[in-house]
Amino acid sequence: MKKIAILLPCYNESSGIGILHNLLVSELETLPFLFELIYIDDGSLDDTNACIQNLNIASPSINNTLLALDFNMGHQKAIQQGLLYAANKNFDNVIIMDADGEDDPAAIKELLNYTNMDLVQVVRGKRNENWQFKFFYRLYQSLFKLVIGKRLNFGNFCMLSPKLVRIAAESSFVHLAAFLDNQKCQKTKVKWDRAQRITGESKMGFKNLFYHAVNSFVENAQSLLFVFIKLSMFLILGILILTGFILYKKYAINVAIPGWSSTLMATLFNSLLISLGVFVLGSLQLNILSKQSSSKQVIHYKLIDITKNW
Repeated sequence: MKKIAILLPCYNESSGIGILHNLLVSELETLPFLFELIYIDDGSLDDTNACIQNLNIASPSINNTLLALDFNMGHQKAIQQGLLYAANKNFDNVIIMDADGEDDPAAIKELLNYTNMDLVQVVRGKRNENWQFKFFYRLYQSLFKLVIGKRLNFGNFCMLSPKLVRIAAESSFVHLAAFLDNQKCQKTKVKWDRAQRITGESKMGFKNLFYHAVNSFVENAQSLLFVFIKLSMFLILGILILTGFILYKKYAINVAIPGWSSTLMATLFNSLLISLGVFVLGSLQLNILSKQSSSKQVIHYKLIDITKNW
């Protein structure tokens, strides 16, 4: 029977973690797999840690584990700590989902129809945020599509093969969805509506959405730098055309050069310098990041086995 790990990063989720746990168990105990629920407490300030340790499971096919992080590392790094744990275990697949209830446990059954794939991404259907958030989220998606050339309409909710788990565990990513989407592997997508958050307010406000957007561009830095190279080529072409226009006016037909041409030339030249400067600095930064990502990731959690049923 295949063994499936489910990573659940948590931060201050004490009021809703028990409800989510019951929803998960009710879905999983009907499926023909062995599951391990891996809760990752990201340095919560409430009693999330204690609540998780009280989540016992009677089902013989489901284990329950807690990774208590040494300090708050942030959502993406918390996921990576879970991946470091899972990479050293003999799981057939690893599912990643948020612990606030918006990633619907009912979608797990659909994901498990594709255990032969390296990556299964859950494309987000309907969302439950207010219209302002939806507007800026759509704006961010449109900008990402315009600049990078692809649509980023999925989040952390996904399923990975052991190969992809090892790759992600040993890499330095800041935006998991964008990082995984850039991997060359067998992948597919399933569409599923976002569920209602179980309790409390969503942590994805405007500020966090902005950080989220910036990190997605960081993960696609090479594509972003290519945009600046294309921009530089267009600017060079513009400079050459304008130079030819000026020389033609002055020497071919002996007509006074328009006053706006010098202003336009200076603007194009300065824009070219800025574009090339961004490309050079970005390339140097990418080189630094590539060296950092090659270093071994450090474990920052305390492992607590809560329930071992298999």
